[in-house]
Amino acid sequence: MPEFLTLLPPDQAREKLLSSIAAAVDSETVDVVHALGRFAASDVFAPRPLPEFPRATVDGYAVRASDTFGASDTLPAYLNLIGEAPMGEAPAFELGAGQCALIHTGTADHLI
Repeated sequence: MPEFLTLLPPDQAREKLLSSIAAAVDSETVDVVHALGRFAASDVFAPRPLPEFPRATVDGYAVRASDTFGASDTLPAYLNLIGEAPMGEAPAFELGAGQCALIHTGTADHLI
């Protein structure tokens, strides 16, 4: 059975969470080249947006909405992966019931 369907007892989950929290330490300023593996002590803001236009950078999956009705964390919808649509191109297939496809940035516009 998939790992995401396995739950820990509340006491064990709480203990695991609390044991992973480190004590607060003093902060220091370091050059960005030395920041790998560190945590920011406060919010970091870019001087300007990058990219400078709205853009999705995440790939995803195309699914039929009706195949996801009733799905949840504890009752996932299992779908058959039937293909992949290249970036910015219309897919060469149609989704049937119970199917999904990997889509890349810019492909979703062709699916609607």
